[in-house]
Amino acid sequence: MSILRRFWTVSGLTVLSRILGVFREAALIHFLGATAEMDAFSAAFKFPTFFRRLFAEGGMQSIFVPFFNDYYAIGKIRGASYFVSRLFTLVFWTMFIFTALVCVFAKQFVILMVPGFAQSPDKLAFATEFTRIIFPSVWFVAISTIYSSILIARKKLQRYALAPILVNFILIVSLFMGVDSIAAGRRISYGILLSGIFILFYMRAQVSRSGLPMPKLSSIKLTAGTRLFLKKLAPVLVTAGVMQINIFVGTVVASFCPTGCITYIYCADRFVQLPLAMFGIAMGLVLLPEISEALATKKLDAVRDVQSKAVTFTLRLTLPSVVGLVILAYYLISIVYGHGRFTETAVLSTTRILQIVSIGLPANVLVKIMTSVLVAQKDSKTPVIAATTSIVANTVISVILAIPLQEIGIAIATSISGIVNAYWLLRKAEMRALFNRCLIIDFVKILGASMVMSAVMLCMSCILEFNGITSEILFVLLSSIIGIVAYCASLILLKDPVALAIKRRIM
Repeated sequence: MSILRRFWTVSGLTVLSRILGVFREAALIHFLGATAEMDAFSAAFKFPTFFRRLFAEGGMQSIFVPFFNDYYAIGKIRGASYFVSRLFTLVFWTMFIFTALVCVFAKQFVILMVPGFAQSPDKLAFATEFTRIIFPSVWFVAISTIYSSILIARKKLQRYALAPILVNFILIVSLFMGVDSIAAGRRISYGILLSGIFILFYMRAQVSRSGLPMPKLSSIKLTAGTRLFLKKLAPVLVTAGVMQINIFVGTVVASFCPTGCITYIYCADRFVQLPLAMFGIAMGLVLLPEISEALATKKLDAVRDVQSKAVTFTLRLTLPSVVGLVILAYYLISIVYGHGRFTETAVLSTTRILQIVSIGLPANVLVKIMTSVLVAQKDSKTPVIAATTSIVANTVISVILAIPLQEIGIAIATSISGIVNAYWLLRKAEMRALFNRCLIIDFVKILGASMVMSAVMLCMSCILEFNGITSEILFVLLSSIIGIVAYCASLILLKDPVALAIKRRIM
């Protein structure tokens, strides 16, 4: 299966997962609205999300895959089995102790992570309760990461990408169980715990089914291979941790803002995560085993070719996504969240945040790709420097702008920090080499086609009138279709090589 076919497979499954995620969020907001309980849940839910992204997306997985493939490249299957078992044991006990401590000291943990809640007894009580329910899922997710990393290393991407779809299904069902007897925040919290347990058994079953080395509990012994892995892992976890702290900065600052601000940021982020996951995370996931395998077999030309194609391909998808999110922001938020306890004021606030954060989307997508490329090359220093610079920028700008602009200032800081992160990664020689004359020409064509698309969609929004949710849905669908047609036609007129190749294949 080619790299693009793998990308579309993973991206397609990601789309299904995110669509279910939209239904999940719509139901949650319907029940809770922009309330203290929703703010508390948003904060509590960020804790397991932090550790999932720390260990999975861009964290432990990214360094595990090259090491695991190195064993396979030299035919040491038994060595790979010993390696994963030692690592599995270390993660098992470390995360068990950490999870237990957080559950016991949940109140203190919440105050540490979102200090503004200390001034709101309702938010603090809700967040403490939800954290005690949700946080044990971190242990299950951390263990399952070892299994999922094995699947990714051997390119079993479909089985890995299917898991979030099943998880979202569990969460949606949990929201509608016990509606009359259990509060919505508690229902979704128990659903997250159940999904964490499910993901562990699902990943274990997939590894067993694939006939790959199965992790087993063993003695905690740091062999030479394990010590080398941990040495390489430390800066990678720092990078992933800094990036997640960057996200937390907005939550920490928002915790001092009026009730609802955290919810607005949370809702806007769900829309931005769709193209980010479809293009950035999916492409990074596909690139990781490809590049690590090519490096293990000394195919350097293949590495450069894959990197260049990945960047241009994702830019063709990301820029029109930004246009769609900015222009259709109000209608998307209104359709998905604008009902139940989510007021028109909340819709407008969330719309402004989504439009601002969307501008930083191309930079964040490039960060995902470039970080995967550098980590596959076992360069973890550059991502650490880039991410640290980004978090400093985010913190400073958030603090400066949050007082006069509140959640809007936090959104501006988020976009700028993503651009700063991408800039520092581009300073690396290997990354600058990707942006050759051909890529720059392609980028100008993509930018021009995106501008045409935005003009067409803006004209449609000025001409058409809307009365109710049905007309808004029809407008979003019609505007998206016509905008995409205008974008593709513009690329063809500008003689974009990929668009021309697709045209020849279709015709």
